[in-house]
Amino acid sequence: MEFEHLNLVPKVVFLLNGKKILLNGGCVHHDNGALGAAAYDRAEERKVELLKAAGFNAVRTSHNPPSEAFLNACDRLGMLVIDEAFDGWREKKNTYDYSIIFDKWWKHDVESMVLRDRNHPSIIMWSIGNEIIERTKPEAVETAKMLANAIRNIDATRPVTSAMTTWDQGWEIFDPLMAAHDVAGYNYQLHRAESDHERVPSRIILQTESYPKDAFANWNLVQKHNYILGDFVWTAMDYLGESGIGRYIYPGEPIGEHWERNLYPWHGAYCGDVDLMGWRKPISHYRSMLYNDNEKIYMAVKEPNPESGEIKLTLWAVWPTWESWTWPGHEGKNIEVEIYSKYPKVRLYLNGKNIGEKETTKAQEFKATFVIPYESGELKAVGLENGKERESVLLKTASQPSKIKLTADRKTIKADSQDLVYVTVEITDEKGILNPNAENELTFKVSGAGTIAGVDNANLKDADLYSANTRKAWHGRAMVIIKSNGESGTINLEVTSPGLNKSVIKIQSTGKK
Repeated sequence: MEFEHLNLVPKVVFLLNGKKILLNGGCVHHDNGALGAAAYDRAEERKVELLKAAGFNAVRTSHNPPSEAFLNACDRLGMLVIDEAFDGWREKKNTYDYSIIFDKWWKHDVESMVLRDRNHPSIIMWSIGNEIIERTKPEAVETAKMLANAIRNIDATRPVTSAMTTWDQGWEIFDPLMAAHDVAGYNYQLHRAESDHERVPSRIILQTESYPKDAFANWNLVQKHNYILGDFVWTAMDYLGESGIGRYIYPGEPIGEHWERNLYPWHGAYCGDVDLMGWRKPISHYRSMLYNDNEKIYMAVKEPNPESGEIKLTLWAVWPTWESWTWPGHEGKNIEVEIYSKYPKVRLYLNGKNIGEKETTKAQEFKATFVIPYESGELKAVGLENGKERESVLLKTASQPSKIKLTADRKTIKADSQDLVYVTVEITDEKGILNPNAENELTFKVSGAGTIAGVDNANLKDADLYSANTRKAWHGRAMVIIKSNGESGTINLEVTSPGLNKSVIKIQSTGKK
């Protein structure tokens, strides 16, 4: 994929190969889940593949430059990139952060970023900061000009931005700081864009962070106004850090946001559209449906409130919603079914019975909710166009866990101790239906030309080790990551669990001379 020069003009804000593009972006951190910050090229490449599959066309590397392997994958797969240098400037966020060396190292570091990365066609902007502490002070304007000029002296072909917010307090005070940038990055404040445009008509705006729950409102603003480039959700993927951000709160659990208290065993961020195993949460399908045309109908079920009280949401959270029609104990009780659709109407069937129809146009934010008494069986959602059924999606009730299903993302890897294969483990019933409530303890045994690099289940409240040969399933799934031991040959993975049928898969390690 080739990229043309970025065009910034008053009427059409962002052109790629002569075509207007809306940026459906996501922020990403540097870690790769169970692997931590280990520098595996395949892990970086897979991350980009997952983001593309989730419908994103752009990423923001918050809050530091990414690996070269990540940018190489973005070049090859066609993912646009905002390359970001700093999380802070001179005033500290934490005791031992970059602020203590900013004056000595900023020039070397920002120039190194641009010199290293400027030949990557995937990069569309340079970002010089994120929510800097001194952002409302006059000296911040001078620092922004200093950083922007250092970038433009090396690369004048791409615009400079940074991510700023006031948490909705005194937005006008940012006008001089925003003027020091080519593109104004708004964190969580896109609702200010229309009034800001009236005050500063020349400003080009990008929402550099947003709450997942605001997907429709942000898409609607991006679609309406050429001066808004797009929206970058916080975040595209879950990550290790900011423990508890994006959590939902069950009765009896501590209330409040992630920064307010220690939330152990939470040890990561659950605000991503994609979880640490690579599974797309329902919000991912909804967001992609807004911006893309390759998916037109999706169905999931909202987790019911427990009898002891209501589930509460934090700022970055969305309601726990699952691809599940297996809710034992809820027979006869009302349950909410959510359907996302780009068809004008949807129809819902339960065990062959027509439950009803609802509109799913823009006026309904492309959503329909059906409240129905739960009974086991088959739930089917159908997209309607001109009164005719065009496409359907199914959810089936699973019986007791019986089998272990293994799916490898590749069957052959290089014998270089760097290449990886990701094996998804699913616990199914006798008919092969995923049991979304299964939490069986799984044991992984690898023999031959490979070894375990990490295990995961995407449950950020599970404190078991990522470097291990066992893992509990969560919502019926787990994952084992395998690397070559440097030798050519067959890698054998055996997965067992008490009461379940053993499963085996073979991977080939090739290329050692």
